[in-house]
Amino acid sequence: MRVVSARARQFHRDHRICDMLGLNLNHPRFVLDDTDLTQRADDHFRGDFPKFQDWGINLVVAKGGVTLLTDEYRALWNQQPERHTQRDGESLFLSLAVPNATQVLLAELDRFLLNVERAPDQVHLVRTVADLDDANDASKVALLMAANRADWFGDSPGVLRQFARLGLRMITIGQATRELGWDPSNEVRSGGRLTELGVRMIAEMNQCGILIDLAHSNDPCALDVIDLSTRPVVDTHSCPRALRPGELRAIPDEVMRAMSKQGGLLGISPPISRPTGEAPYDTIDPTQMAETLKQLHYAVDVMGIEAVGIGTHFSTAIMPALTDALLDDGFAESDTAAIMGGNFLRVLRQVLPESGG
Repeated sequence: MRVVSARARQFHRDHRICDMLGLNLNHPRFVLDDTDLTQRADDHFRGDFPKFQDWGINLVVAKGGVTLLTDEYRALWNQQPERHTQRDGESLFLSLAVPNATQVLLAELDRFLLNVERAPDQVHLVRTVADLDDANDASKVALLMAANRADWFGDSPGVLRQFARLGLRMITIGQATRELGWDPSNEVRSGGRLTELGVRMIAEMNQCGILIDLAHSNDPCALDVIDLSTRPVVDTHSCPRALRPGELRAIPDEVMRAMSKQGGLLGISPPISRPTGEAPYDTIDPTQMAETLKQLHYAVDVMGIEAVGIGTHFSTAIMPALTDALLDDGFAESDTAAIMGGNFLRVLRQVLPESGG
């Protein structure tokens, strides 16, 4: 929002606010425009390091993915009104050779880390539990580096471990095609659980201190992961299927209850429309905010207050408005603080390494 209320600003000073999905590192504005996150940009709603601080955000998940960088993809982006060319950045790849999935993810995360390294006074990369507190003590925005899909590590535990050494701390397993270990939400015919390889890789993620995100998993795989994982798992950006029965990625009560019982967390993705052309938010449709609150109430009823959070799906700008809406709706200050960040921090403390590289 252009204006953050005084109440929300104070609440965000008093409590730790977390967006479980705030930065999309494979958006064209990163992979093609090479947007500089260290510079404040007020001509669009998407987050950057200065705006995160202004909105009072304590922790943001930044997620890269595997994007097909073809000439057609670039040409389509050049025609979009939201394209920004504020800087003469370096191309992600310097030739027309087709990169593999691992190269793409490495290149995207490298671009993100270059931004992090240029702003040591603004942000702090979270690799360990200790980093969560170090960032807060220094009044910096904590950044959790994440990845989409799993084709980039395939059947190699070593590749997965190497990414963990770089600081990767969350993986959304699967996305929209069948992978070696598991099925995504749009694979509804198989009825399959994890493969043996999938079981091994879930164990590796647990060992490496990588948080497992089920936001794109189908129901059998989600239940299998919850059963197998020795650490809590999350769904960073979804909604209750009971309220949105036609939405493929919506989560059923059975999975919600299993996740809660295991200590996990559902990030409600607010059904709030993004402004045309990525313009800043001036207002939020009250009907859409009411639907957001309805989903939050439902999730709390099914899972308990301690198992619900917020994953804006790359619209962190709405977080202060959500704080106001929760308080106006009658949520207690402690419950609002839990939903807006405290619950996610609890899960991270159970999953991340305590300290070390």
